[in-house]
Amino acid sequence: MRKRWVVAAVAVAGATGVVAGASAAAPRDDGGGGAVATATASQPALTVRPRAARRGGRVVLYGRGFKPLVRVTLLAGPAASEAARIGSARTDEAGEFVAPVAIERQVRPGRYVALACRHDCRVKASAAFRVLE
Repeated sequence: MRKRWVVAAVAVAGATGVVAGASAAAPRDDGGGGAVATATASQPALTVRPRAARRGGRVVLYGRGFKPLVRVTLLAGPAASEAARIGSARTDEAGEFVAPVAIERQVRPGRYVALACRHDCRVKASAAFRVLE
């Protein structure tokens, strides 16, 4: 069985353009396998796949190591600048989530950082990705 999640697109305008995010419910089963970062139960981790995507494309955020059944805020922004909220996800019983993120065509190409945060980002994980022309 494949993992399922509910997606509601959210667009956020920032200084460098617009990134569309997603609100995602956690997967309900573990049947599809996938590229997820390694993490311990006490240390959250985030993976972005693919690591580079074109404007108008999409990336998927895979989170692991968060507390079970909690809401995680998703942010993204250019490296070395403030990130904008792009959506949220709810972790499953194992503390994992999967959240697709659409990259709007207006976003400037370059290096970006995605963040998954809890408690005003006192608990967080990050991963870098690139937006291509």
